[in-house]
Amino acid sequence: MKLQELKAKVYELAGVNNTKQLKAKIQEIKTLDMRLKTSWEKTIAILQKPQSEFEEWLENPPEEYKDIFSEITEASQKYNQKSAQTKQLAQEVLSIANNLEELAEECQDEANKIKQEIKITRRISKQARLN
Repeated sequence: MKLQELKAKVYELAGVNNTKQLKAKIQEIKTLDMRLKTSWEKTIAILQKPQSEFEEWLENPPEEYKDIFSEITEASQKYNQKSAQTKQLAQEVLSIANNLEELAEECQDEANKIKQEIKITRRISKQARLN
């Protein structure tokens, strides 16, 4: 990596914007000369060390954590299953609601037709009585 790329990567990993903040955050590099590329390489190694140690720990955790991790995995799988079921039920409810809306519109149309027929029947009946 070029020096500028190294600096950018170190700043990103450390969450800082300049060398002063970097040295304040990481005690191990206070004595390094940050004008040298090797100092930046050492700094990036220091920053990446905890991450690699954590990844190694995750690959082979202590026994007490293996049980916890398996419980978490099981709970996560159950959650995903229940979530999928919930989504399916929500789709079904939405479909039923849409069908009910269509049925309500059809019933309203039918009611309007019946009202019209009643009006016509009353008018005819009234005229028949008058004649």
